[in-house]
Amino acid sequence: AGRPPPRIKNFQINNQIVKLKYCYTCKIFRPPRASHCSICDNCVERFDHHCPWVGNCVGKRNYRYFYLFILSLSLLTIYIFTFNIVYVALKSLKIGFLNTLKETPGTYPSTVLICFFTLWSVVGLTGFHTFLVALNQTTNEDVSRAFLFL
Repeated sequence: AGRPPPRIKNFQINNQIVKLKYCYTCKIFRPPRASHCSICDNCVERFDHHCPWVGNCVGKRNYRYFYLFILSLSLLTIYIFTFNIVYVALKSLKIGFLNTLKETPGTYPSTVLICFFTLWSVVGLTGFHTFLVALNQTTNEDVSRAFLFL
């Protein structure tokens, strides 16, 4: 039962001093930009966030796949929404808008409505992560920076 190591340790890498924080839970010195996830109970390198939808942490090893997932989901939502609108518009030219709504299965108007609201949230999330990629930041760093200004 020795004393725990110091909270911060300075290492010299390529003639630069790098401060490494000690994680008392994992018992390791974390690399820069790593963080401990309280849900997974692991230290994650370049920790972005813990995603409840995929059930794990998004970090250095899987951020690319997470980003491609939300990007493809955005494109799919845009595609479905656009072609639902095109379908209703073209059919409305032939038989009128109200007759189109009466004649189409119940899924079309509700699909347009669901896609409309999904479009804003999914495309907004993709836009936010595109912004973070452009700044070379993680969600965790962005949120931490935002709280510094409060």
